Amino acid sequence: STKTFTALILTLSTSSAFAANSTAAEQDLLAYSQAVSTSYAQQITTLAGNSTCAKTSWSGRGRAPAGYVKGVALSFARSLCRTKALGTPPAATKILASSASGNASRDALSHYSSIFAAAGIPTNISGEDAVRAVYTLGLGLGMRESSGNYCEGWDRSAGSNRSSAAAEAGAFQVSYDSMGASPELRNMYNEYQATPQRCQLATFKEGAASCSQSILGTGAGATYQKFNKSCPAFATEYAMTMLRVQRSHFGPINRREAQVVPACGAMFASVQKIVDSNQEAACNELY
Repeated sequence: STKTFTALILTLSTSSAFAANSTAAEQDLLAYSQAVSTSYAQQITTLAGNSTCAKTSWSGRGRAPAGYVKGVALSFARSLCRTKALGTPPAATKILASSASGNASRDALSHYSSIFAAAGIPTNISGEDAVRAVYTLGLGLGMRESSGNYCEGWDRSAGSNRSSAAAEAGAFQVSYDSMGASPELRNMYNEYQATPQRCQLATFKEGAASCSQSILGTGAGATYQKFNKSCPAFATEYAMTMLRVQRSHFGPINRREAQVVPACGAMFASVQKIVDSNQEAACNELY
């Protein structure tokens, strides 16, 4: 409704997250004002597609495919909805929503603490702030690993003389052998396999490169590679969880090459306000 929209605009304009990046905030608010559909997913993808974050030129990678920014924004909204679930949230949600652990060898938020501080993004507060921080980093990780290509195949430079479980797949280049880092990763894999309609494949395909690379090997690892590339919403939530429990899986994170872009943090704050404007209705649709 007009009343709800006006209240949302006022809330967004006074958000502390936006104060740190007013130009991005103003452009994201304009993008939101152009979203006329009652669908929360369409509101989010319109905002994301027109945001300052979507216009970012990433170091050595250029601009992200339109569907990558939109798809990660939708996955962020789903992760937020997990934190708002009635009863006891899934354990994976507790991982994502926990404040920086201080264990820099495992937790990417701790490993990147100085970079987050310089960007004005808090990591010492549990809940939605922590989810927003890890997604801001994760968005940069995907650009570094695959240029935002949801169907990126295994790393040829690492050679083919290895098991299918060690072969990377998807935008974030995660392999099946990562699943031992937390039992919640297996739970998430099982959840998405049971509900493939939640994969957001059509969204992530927008502007993406063609997928021609084969699967490496056979067995469970090969099955994972195929699913990771065909279910990018799963790949996104899985990678964000991995960033909190085993950041050493990602070379660009270990070397601090993945960029933290404040404008993307501002975009996620905008998405958060859309979800919060009518939490029950939004999460019923997005989750």
